[in-house]
Amino acid sequence: MEVPVSDEHTPLSVRIPMLFGALKYRLRLILIVLVVVFAGSAAYIEQMPNVYRAQTQILVNPQRISDKYVSSAVSMGASDRLNTLSQQILSASRLEKILDDFQLFPKLRGKVSREELIERMRKNIGIELKHNADGLSAFTLSYTGDSAKEVAAVANKLADSFITWNLQDREQEAQGTTAFLANELVTTKTQLDALENQLSAYKLRHLGELPDQLQANMQTLSRLQVELQANVEGQSRLDHEALLAASASPDPVSQRTPGPSSNPRQRLVSEKLAAQAELAELRKHYTDSFPDVIQKQAEIHALDERIAATPVVDAAALSSPDAQPTANPQLQLIRRDRARLVSEQRNIQASISRYQSKVDSAPLREQEISQLLRDYDTTKDHYRSLLEKNYSAQMAAQLEHDQKGGSFTMLDSARVPDIPTGPKRMPLLIGAFCLALILAGGTAFVSEMMDSTVKSELELRDCLPGIPLLGITPTMERTQMRRVLAPARYLLGGQ
Repeated sequence: MEVPVSDEHTPLSVRIPMLFGALKYRLRLILIVLVVVFAGSAAYIEQMPNVYRAQTQILVNPQRISDKYVSSAVSMGASDRLNTLSQQILSASRLEKILDDFQLFPKLRGKVSREELIERMRKNIGIELKHNADGLSAFTLSYTGDSAKEVAAVANKLADSFITWNLQDREQEAQGTTAFLANELVTTKTQLDALENQLSAYKLRHLGELPDQLQANMQTLSRLQVELQANVEGQSRLDHEALLAASASPDPVSQRTPGPSSNPRQRLVSEKLAAQAELAELRKHYTDSFPDVIQKQAEIHALDERIAATPVVDAAALSSPDAQPTANPQLQLIRRDRARLVSEQRNIQASISRYQSKVDSAPLREQEISQLLRDYDTTKDHYRSLLEKNYSAQMAAQLEHDQKGGSFTMLDSARVPDIPTGPKRMPLLIGAFCLALILAGGTAFVSEMMDSTVKSELELRDCLPGIPLLGITPTMERTQMRRVLAPARYLLGGQ
């Protein structure tokens, strides 16, 4: 009696023949699925349109003239410029023009929107950059499509667009820079002229009070003080001579001619002149904040107050010819000379006051004119800088106009491709065969799992556990029955 064998304990030597038996039993089904799927896939792959790819290489030329002589007005690098040009040329408006010029995608026109056609065209365009140690040296532009002549024409058109738009953009940028600098130059020149007129008007309005005239004013003030001192000394000398002449004269009236000691105002004026001379000497070496200068100014101010409080005594008036008709000729001559010196003294004192006012106002004028000069010099330097930049920009614009700046050069035009670049039919056929084989195996497996008939001794033992197997009889069918059942067996995958 044989012991039933469970499925999990079936030895491998038994399972392998069972597996091959199942494959043999489903061989027709596997072949049918394999042939149908592979044949359909192969037919589809064979009918796929050829894909052609045309490309051209564009060289990025550096500026032909050294930057030492002419600086480029285009500050953007080659890579950034290529990126900008790519966005411009691959824009919808420019691609749409090429799309219409070459009548691309004729089979899709009217079926999809123009935006989808433009997007398809954009995906078919390829740009590959090539760099060296100095940066971008060249780039390859390619276009992919289903027509060999069409892809070559479109690739050349795109390359021409890159070259043309690069030249136009560089020239426009250079011209824009030149125009901007020219406008700035006009504006700055207007500001400079206004400041120059303002500075000239200020100098005319304060002529003689400017800082560069301070030294001359100080020298003039010193000279006037010396003249005033000499004038006072001359008056004192004439007073002394008048006193001597009056003493020698028998006329008692002439004895009333005042001497130097009888005119206290004249003595105060002499002291003030001496103090002003000392102040002028101090200012040559020190500023107005120096203690000695401040003290001397206070001394002069005190003398001015004392002079203002002292009445004027005119010796010439007291000894005039009307008052002393009998005066001697020498005394009359002395009186006339003294009257002339007194008049000169007034003029000298007025000049001293005028120049002293100019000297005193010099610090304020220096501060005011320094502000004007600062603004003028700043604007002048800015104008000079703009002038140099404008000259350089004009040369750079002419450089771009003559096409001697950085440009693109097409090394070789795109040629009509002889063989397609796709689709790769052999890898696709291999993939289709693998897919058909997997589908055929899967179909056989599903059919085997859904089949409930008993085909082997092991399956019978699994279905009837515990019941002994007495024997196995071979399949016996008549020839006529075999012929009748042959189509059904074939469809069901039986043997």
